Amino acid sequence: MSKKRSMSNTIMVEEGAVIETQEVQDDVSPPVENEDPEYENLFDAIQEIKKRSEVIGYILKGESKAAVDLNDSAKIIEYATLSSQTFEAAKTLASTFRLEDTENIVVEGKNLKLLCLELGQNKISIFMQKGTDHTDILRVLATQPGYTNTGS
Repeated sequence: MSKKRSMSNTIMVEEGAVIETQEVQDDVSPPVENEDPEYENLFDAIQEIKKRSEVIGYILKGESKAAVDLNDSAKIIEYATLSSQTFEAAKTLASTFRLEDTENIVVEGKNLKLLCLELGQNKISIFMQKGTDHTDILRVLATQPGYTNTGS
């Protein structure tokens, strides 16, 4: 067995209050079997996407766990809020204009591009430089179970 040190940051927003915790843990136990293989597969794919120089970071939120990896950890709350509000706005627009399910959402700002999509029970937000071709990232994610976008 190998010894592994892990750190995790948890940010929860409850009724306008932000609660942040940080946990450092040494783990000497054997690896646990995947409780959610779809989440684990997405996590692996997004880890590969994150290696691209133009990708700033990501938020992956599953039913029972979440992962955040951003180049600038000081902006975690801003990016988490942007991600959450993007999903909510897309849901509202889809309902208002009877668009049915949204396949993916792209928000492009002055210096930042955000790609959001849901695969099964998992929500993915990938933050990248504005000039990045997000369709390349969609092609990588298209190999994952739960991906239904037929337009790219």
